[in-house]
Amino acid sequence: MDNVVDCLSNAYQDFFTAATNVAEAKASSNGDRSGATDAALENFKKKWDAFKLACDQANEFVDTLKQSITANTSYPVNEDMIDIFDHAVHVDEDHEEN
Repeated sequence: MDNVVDCLSNAYQDFFTAATNVAEAKASSNGDRSGATDAALENFKKKWDAFKLACDQANEFVDTLKQSITANTSYPVNEDMIDIFDHAVHVDEDHEEN
């Protein structure tokens, strides 16, 4: 699970850095299109695609865990229980492990 979280976190940081680089390239060219802005935008697109993939992989991991939990229960699981589980899982962005 740590690997999934690390991959998602790294992909987000790369995506955020790429977005910052686009803004900086655009500002340094006074908003005009240049080789630097084109390169920054291309990198941004790659990082966006990588971030989406990391999100999809994390979602698949959570779905697998949900299936595992519901398959290993000794009592019947209904859709309301799964909905509760879906809403209980969240990312605490302010919490950082040391």
